[in-house]
Amino acid sequence: MPDFTLALLAALVGGAWVVGLWYLGLYTHPAVLSWQRLARLRGLADRRPLGERLGNRLPLLRRVQEETDVGRLLTIAGRVESPAAWLLRVACQAGLVLAAMLLLDEATILTGQPPPVPPALALTGASCVAVLAYVRLRRQAVDRQRALGSAVADCLPHLAMMTFHHRVPASEALLIFARCQRDPVLHDLLTDDAWRQLVDREPDSTTRHEPHVAQSTAMTYERISQAYGVPMFTALGSAIRRVTERGLASQDVYTGLARTTYAQRLAESRVAAAQAKTLIVVPMGLMIIPVLVLIGAPLVASLAGIFAP
Repeated sequence: MPDFTLALLAALVGGAWVVGLWYLGLYTHPAVLSWQRLARLRGLADRRPLGERLGNRLPLLRRVQEETDVGRLLTIAGRVESPAAWLLRVACQAGLVLAAMLLLDEATILTGQPPPVPPALALTGASCVAVLAYVRLRRQAVDRQRALGSAVADCLPHLAMMTFHHRVPASEALLIFARCQRDPVLHDLLTDDAWRQLVDREPDSTTRHEPHVAQSTAMTYERISQAYGVPMFTALGSAIRRVTERGLASQDVYTGLARTTYAQRLAESRVAAAQAKTLIVVPMGLMIIPVLVLIGAPLVASLAGIFAP
């Protein structure tokens, strides 16, 4: 059989050479290169990484990036550790599990017995530790998203009363009532600057070249909603925009939004209650099986004794 190793190596080198020439811009028209250079000097070029730019064009790829972005999940979950520290801690935990299982195999082999745990199972255990750490982090992020949405919804009726005379801005009123809530998750978000780092990572074509627009309260809440995945901030930003730009009465806007939100939460609670009834029936049905076994076992034994030869 012919050896294709040299041909494959030549193809890889040739492909790397072509990619390098394309990256250096040797295949690009000089006019396009001049425009790109001018755009970079004027701040008009998109300097985001290639993965983020592809994610904007491919929704599935963007979804995968958001789900696997450890830094974003850490910020949403309210944890202060960096992505590198989290990855290092998870890697150490997985390495400890792998080393412990391999040491157990080594100790068993030294005693002259076959290893109780195959090496593949040790790798599986280490992988399970990493997966469980990611699942736990994602669960914390989802719980904090739900808590933020509930906290914003609970502040809506109070915002309607506080902003009735237009003497207190909606942002200050929201911060005041967030401080009075039992769960400080919303107050911690509004007083901490961690949300600004996550919001600045999100691309926004409407505010990229207009810094003064990004300072509006409505735009800030909408960008927080986009970065944190909390739809209630989008609804609040839209309500603030209707009050400030269209001149609608704040008590009507915030009260109507609160009524709609509470109706939606009531519907979700009813669906969850109906599903809970169905889930309760399953263990109750399984409880009958041991009773049937206890009742039917003597009968089956008696019939077997009668019909035995």
